[in-house]
Amino acid sequence: MSDFQNVSECGAAARSIQANQPRRTHLFVVNPRSFRYAGGPDKLIAEIRACFQNNVQEEHHIHISRYPRDAVGVVRRFAASVQEGTIVRVYAVGGDGILFDCLNGIVGISNMELAAVPYGNTNDFVRSFGEGKTALFRDIAKQVSAGTVKTDIIYCGSNYAMNFCTVGVESASIMHTMRLTHAFDWLIRLSRRAVPILFIVGGIFGILDRRVREQEYSVSLDGLRTEGRYTTINIANGPCYGGDKSAVTSALPNDGALDILMLKSAKLSQLRILKIIPRYLRGGYYRYPELFRYRRVRKAEISSNTPILVNLDGEVFFDTNIAVEVIPQAIDVVAVDGLEYKRRSDAREPQ
Repeated sequence: MSDFQNVSECGAAARSIQANQPRRTHLFVVNPRSFRYAGGPDKLIAEIRACFQNNVQEEHHIHISRYPRDAVGVVRRFAASVQEGTIVRVYAVGGDGILFDCLNGIVGISNMELAAVPYGNTNDFVRSFGEGKTALFRDIAKQVSAGTVKTDIIYCGSNYAMNFCTVGVESASIMHTMRLTHAFDWLIRLSRRAVPILFIVGGIFGILDRRVREQEYSVSLDGLRTEGRYTTINIANGPCYGGDKSAVTSALPNDGALDILMLKSAKLSQLRILKIIPRYLRGGYYRYPELFRYRRVRKAEISSNTPILVNLDGEVFFDTNIAVEVIPQAIDVVAVDGLEYKRRSDAREPQ
């Protein structure tokens, strides 16, 4: 069961909301795993309570997420319990995993707003507003009083995502990295510097997997079909993923489109892939026009005769036929200090 904690409302930040605006309530969903190397989330919870202690007009609630997908049901039950017409601002406190859960909880429900409070190993979505904004998005008072920006989301199967969907080697790399971080949790506890090393090792394992690296796909981009072997297919709504990577630099979360990069696998040795991938992950795909295909579309359909390894905002699963499409202006996302999404570069289609 959920352990909502009814506490008082936010002080100066909440009082700044005009009296004629609809009633609003706040739900903080905290992923404790994001704080396991930092002594737990108690300090942050105290900050939340302090923010609301002097105001009696808006309630706030705190839920500690216990397991993956727990937040989906929690958010939906909470939304159903509030008075009709009340705006519910949901704060995903942790990394991109808890943001994924909260997003899948609010989709399809009216009067919902989503705020990302970044405390995870990777906090990729907030990087869509520009680099170096983590401290701003951790400021609870700013989050409470900030306005929102209309934002596109990705729909894939029965799931929704904020940032990206990858197929192939990149998905395999994430799967291997997840296994490594679980196996070497003790090492991460000793030194957080082990995290990027495990990401690199996981990436190498993914590249060495020939079955994934040379898998054949049938791909339809807004109805235009092509077939071939691709090392990776990256379908981006936002420009950032993997903590420090930005392969599809032209992606923007509110332009009504998905930016897609496909790396052909024909005649690519493991050594050459190891050379290309680091440049690709920094937006350098245009250096290899003979290898990459770029398109901007609303919907992509991918199928294969063998199971497809899919990564959707860090959630890895297998399928044989997927459809990935953009839902424009689907949700309201909190943007502190009036920030706007930043397009990192114009699209540079390989010739």
